[in-house]
Amino acid sequence: MSEAGRILGPGGPDLLVRMRGRAVGAIVCAGFGAYALYWWTQAAIQGERRLWFVAIAAATAILVVWAMANLTALRHAPKVALDRRLVRFYRIGYALIVAIEGAAISVGGPILGHFHRPDLYGQWIGAVVGLHFFPLGKLFKLPLYYWTGAAISLAAFGSLLISPSPLRSAITAGGTGVALWITAVVTLSKNLDQMPREGIR
Repeated sequence: MSEAGRILGPGGPDLLVRMRGRAVGAIVCAGFGAYALYWWTQAAIQGERRLWFVAIAAATAILVVWAMANLTALRHAPKVALDRRLVRFYRIGYALIVAIEGAAISVGGPILGHFHRPDLYGQWIGAVVGLHFFPLGKLFKLPLYYWTGAAISLAAFGSLLISPSPLRSAITAGGTGVALWITAVVTLSKNLDQMPREGIR
């Protein structure tokens, strides 16, 4: 199996669809990574943040353009007609995972408020986001997402070892943002590598 296959999953009749999905996923990772790193600047940077904002916006734009280039390259590949049951499986599975993630994040505020620990909401979000990558990785046959989920979860739970402070929030937000951006970079740098090996080009 190729290096891309080990990181991004196996081939198969649905490979092209998953390759397009990976590129879209990279856009999502880039956007939410930027959002997490924005909160990292709030917790970690005490002085002027304007240059950090510009750098984050520029890096996000590069990742999005790179993902769009991936999608453009995949337009030249043959169209694949998937079995409708498989398409439905992907759609329902993805919607269910995202719905559970959203619900879990939403109930975090009231639950933590009940226990008088609203300061842990950032860690709650990080833990939920990290854990949701595991079923996503299973659904889309994408081993890279297991590492993403583990890294984000580690940042969220590991930050609890630090006493309440801006540093705790910075570790959670920064770890999440960096993990998401690394996921986007790895995905986009390896995504098209499977095309020739699968006889698509």
